[in-house]
Amino acid sequence: MAFDSDLNTLYFGVGNGTPWNPNLRSAGEGDNWFLSSIVAVDADSGEYKWHYQTTPGEGWDYTATQHMILADLKIKEIVRKVLIQAPKNGFFYVLDRETGELLSAENFVDINWASHVDLETGRPVVNPEAQYWKTGKTTFVSPAFLGAHNWHPMSYSKDTGLVYLPAQELAFPYMADDNQVPKNLAVNIGIDTTFSAIPDIPEVIDEIKKMSKGLLVAWDPVAQKEVWSVEYPGAWNGGVLSTAGGLVFQGTATGFLNAYSAIDGEALWSFPTQTGVVAPPISYAVDGEQYITVSAGWGGIFPLISGVLAWDAADGQPINRSRLLTFKLGGSAELPPASEQLRDMPDLTAIDLDPEVVKLGFGVYERFCAGCHGGGAIGGGVVPDLRYSGFIQEAAAFKSAVLDGLLEAGGMVGFGSEISEEEAEAIRAYLIFRNQVAQKLGDTKRLSR
Repeated sequence: MAFDSDLNTLYFGVGNGTPWNPNLRSAGEGDNWFLSSIVAVDADSGEYKWHYQTTPGEGWDYTATQHMILADLKIKEIVRKVLIQAPKNGFFYVLDRETGELLSAENFVDINWASHVDLETGRPVVNPEAQYWKTGKTTFVSPAFLGAHNWHPMSYSKDTGLVYLPAQELAFPYMADDNQVPKNLAVNIGIDTTFSAIPDIPEVIDEIKKMSKGLLVAWDPVAQKEVWSVEYPGAWNGGVLSTAGGLVFQGTATGFLNAYSAIDGEALWSFPTQTGVVAPPISYAVDGEQYITVSAGWGGIFPLISGVLAWDAADGQPINRSRLLTFKLGGSAELPPASEQLRDMPDLTAIDLDPEVVKLGFGVYERFCAGCHGGGAIGGGVVPDLRYSGFIQEAAAFKSAVLDGLLEAGGMVGFGSEISEEEAEAIRAYLIFRNQVAQKLGDTKRLSR
């Protein structure tokens, strides 16, 4: 949300459609009004003033809930009161915040779901191939559902006139599942996620990693172009702080808090945080002395769901060490040494598996488990990596956890109302299979959690 006291207007963003698949939501038709929109209302009465829909009829999880900045910009020799947003869909929008008029929109990363935004109609020109619910085909769409910019706040400097944007480039294979039946404890998105599984081929994994990256982009909102950028090895880097001192601070998934020159992006300072940082730093003063504080810790949907990509983003060390870090000029405190305890994966290669049972387990796992425990059963450092779990070695123990809720106090509810005993056993077989694959690849050590 954002509030303009002069206009007495409250602005808020609206999320995506659920299920993602428009065929299940609105028979594949219509704009689905107010989805993925920026809405302006009177702050006193709540009366509607205007709205702008960034992604009409969206089917890719392109929310418009991202950070909104209010600024006064000189556009075509006229100072305009504007609202700026860079939502998930990859376009950087500048709107007149009094009227909702679209002033400009340009993509800030490479995208393929739309070619451009028509400034006459205000609508994106959608690539027909990206409408997977109409084509019936599996289509790689960029940005992925994680967006070109997720919730991590961007910042604006009046001194440089630039917006500093935590961006990312990711693609995802969308495949419509028009027969998906909603379940209370499942991910109900109308997408067949079994098509998104990354094959266990090192060369393919390397290529996917090359297509996935994080960026800190310094963007000129008037000229609608990039001024400079810093590239990271993966997505899900932290929110941004820009200061009157000409600095830009950002934490990274690889476990650093960095400071750059706001003018040209020159790296000026870096501190190892020993964990990924996704929150934005803040600046404040106490008794005339300035401090920078950041809430450090690794988490969110990306490390939960993305499996091997989370390991790439975090430079092979995706582990959460939650802590609040504060800095000042002349500060000399140091973090205690990190505990780098590697855990060995149990070797389950001697267990014989029925390929059909493993196949069934894969489908059930993707529907009910992957959203927390990771694609391909590869944990991202937030919740346990199930390939290491002792529970998968014994059917009764696995059933007690998955169906009966033995671990509910720790956040793992029982799925007995949704998953049958046969399906639970199939999930266990799939996890053993994923353990066996890791053994063959020699990928059997992880930092302990």
